[in-house]
This record gives sequence, structure tokens and C-alpha cells, in this order.
Amino acid sequence: MTPMPYVRTDDRVRIYYEEHGAGTPLVLAYGIGGNVKMWDVNVPGLARGHRLVLWEPRGHARSDSPEDPAKYSFRRWALDLKAVLDHLGLRRAHVGGLSLGAGIATRFALAFPGRVRSLVVTNSSSASGLPLSWQNLVMRARSIEITLTQGMDAMAEFAMAENPNVSERLALDPGAKAEFYEEYRQLAPIGYANALRALLAMDHITDQLPRLRMPVLLIGGDRDPSLGPMKVIHRKIRGSKLVVLSPASHFANRDQPDAWNRLVLDFLAKVDKKR
Repeated sequence: MTPMPYVRTDDRVRIYYEEHGAGTPLVLAYGIGGNVKMWDVNVPGLARGHRLVLWEPRGHARSDSPEDPAKYSFRRWALDLKAVLDHLGLRRAHVGGLSLGAGIATRFALAFPGRVRSLVVTNSSSASGLPLSWQNLVMRARSIEITLTQGMDAMAEFAMAENPNVSERLALDPGAKAEFYEEYRQLAPIGYANALRALLAMDHITDQLPRLRMPVLLIGGDRDPSLGPMKVIHRKIRGSKLVVLSPASHFANRDQPDAWNRLVLDFLAKVDKKR
């Protein structure tokens, strides 16, 4: 695996990405606070038949973390994805992601439908564009406070205790505790805090979802708090396919990597065969 150069966006922010394998391009981003390594269990399978591009949105891990909160929004993240595709000369690609990454990919598909061969949405409420619950608003606001005043280890501990997305993963795999510490330690506090601000200011795109005409695969987890919003996406997008893995949390790609890969690869094969 050879890390590729950074992409520099039109507002001079560096975006980290990696490439694996060859074939029709598949471009994925992880959830909020995540990084490229969170796909490690999926890379060998996905890269066997695809040019797999993994990228880290601004505010995450190796990408830049601007201090100005105004430099973060779902629109801005979608333009970061466009910058990655433009840099690699990819006119069209399968795009998607998990959670926040899928929210970004969905907004990219709405803004630039001609660039999207298909859309892969896994474990995402932000892709639905539904308003966050008051409990989620409180939890995310508290996360900003802890991140900026106590640091990333304290934030990891708060997430494991109070974020149901994370606690359900730990219930399935208690060994994931070390994984979560490592994940949060890769974040710059200001980048994570600003990413959370952008999540809280999310644009509500639910009524726009019926505009999506490309093939759409939705993968949920039976223990994922985002399953309800995933079902809303399924109802809004005609012809979309929803599969719920079990047992699986908000991190279905890690809870059920073989089943997750098989779903994605079968879906992409059908799309590529038609086109």
C-alpha cells in the first residue's frame, strides 16, 4: 500500500487519500472522527476488482484541520470529494461512505449526479438529511466541549460511554476499545470540534432524495441507531436496495466485513454490467 499525494482544494486545504487496486473506481469516506484505516478489513476484497479510493474529509486524521469553523459544511465536504475525483481524473465513479462519509457522498450525488455511477450508503443518518434528535444535539454539543477542554482521550471515553453508535459496537466487540482510542488520537481537537459544528448545522436534504436516479445501495445494522433514517432514505429513493446486517452496529463494515464486502461487490458488479 503506497500513500498517494495530498489533494489541495480551491481554498488551499490539503485532503489525504489512498488508492488500492484497479478497475472501476469506488470512492469511500468514513464516519465523523474516522480515518482511512477504518476500512482496513474491507480493502483486500474491494480492491481486487476496483480502483478503491479512500479519503479523509477536512478535519479528520491526515487531512488539514482549518481553525475557522466557517471552512466546514456538508457543501464544503462535497466539494472536497469533487477535488479528489478531479485530481485523479475520474469523470465518474461509484461513491459512498459510512455515516458522515455517506452524508457527504449523498450531497455530492445531488449536486453532481453526472459524476456518480452509483451511491453506496452504509450506517448513515446524515445521508437522510433528517433533523438530529435533541438527545443527539446535546451529545454532540457536549462532545465539542470535551474535545476542546479535555482532549481526545477524554473524548474517546465520553463517546464509548454516551454515544450509542459507539457503545453498540463495543457491546458486539469489547476489544474495539483500543480501536476507538486510536481513532480519536489521530484527530486534531479543533478539526473534530469544527466537524461536529458542521454536523450540527447539517442541511436537511430529505425532500431532495427522490431526485437521485442512480443505483443506490443502503446497508444498515440491526443494532444501529441510524437504521430508522436509513429506512427513510429507502422510502425516498425509488429503486434503492436496503439490506440490514445482523448482528451489526453503526460500524457494520467492521462488525460484518465479509457480508458487507459481498453486498457491495455484488451491487457494483450488477451496476457495471448494465453500463
